[in-house]
Amino acid sequence: MIRACICDDKTEDLKHLAGYAGDFADCRPELNMTVDTFASPFELLDRIDADGGYDIYIFDILMPNMDGIELARHIRERDDRAKIIFLTISREYAIDAFGVRASGYLVKPVGREDLFKELEECVKAFSATSNGPAMLIKTKQGVNRVHILEIAMIESFDHSRVITMANGDSLVTAMTLAAMYEKLSALDCFFQPHRAYIINLGYVKGLTTTDLVMFDGRRVPISRKVYSAFREAYMDYTFKNHGK
Repeated sequence: MIRACICDDKTEDLKHLAGYAGDFADCRPELNMTVDTFASPFELLDRIDADGGYDIYIFDILMPNMDGIELARHIRERDDRAKIIFLTISREYAIDAFGVRASGYLVKPVGREDLFKELEECVKAFSATSNGPAMLIKTKQGVNRVHILEIAMIESFDHSRVITMANGDSLVTAMTLAAMYEKLSALDCFFQPHRAYIINLGYVKGLTTTDLVMFDGRRVPISRKVYSAFREAYMDYTFKNHGK
């Protein structure tokens, strides 16, 4: 069973989205998917407190009294695995969503096929039996098979490269940063903000004018000359993978 919910203060938008989500549930009866609707973030949070959280959240970034980013932070405090799909009037708002690890973004007005695509991606993520593509990393202890999408960042220190994984584990390898980036750059989630770093955009928590804040609180310097390119890469990554 998959529990989904939609939160939007605009009645017509909420009605249309609920209809589309209901259609998706009807098309995939094997999921036993339920869809609840809420007109305000406070109603949604009250329901979460009373009945527990949802598997999939769909809500507007711009809502009165509590915006979608703050709502997502409340959700993330209690659930790190739920899928969050943001509704936005412009892709520019995606940059505000650092740190809450959204699963997707949809630009209003949202079409039926666009929502279907996002929900299908969430379902695939729930049912995935593998962690995606992998690469072999040679360390002093031997050769490790690493799931690429679980690589959060890579740092270059002297003659070693330290790979930090999503679970906090680390690997040390003599492979060059250039050799690894040659493999990783084929995926649009990887970016090189500085000559000594490679980062996974999915694990960026924040952005200042001088550095990135990663999921574990560490700061990664970002070259001034690539700052604009980073913002664009982040938005392109987000919308290419999660719809427009």
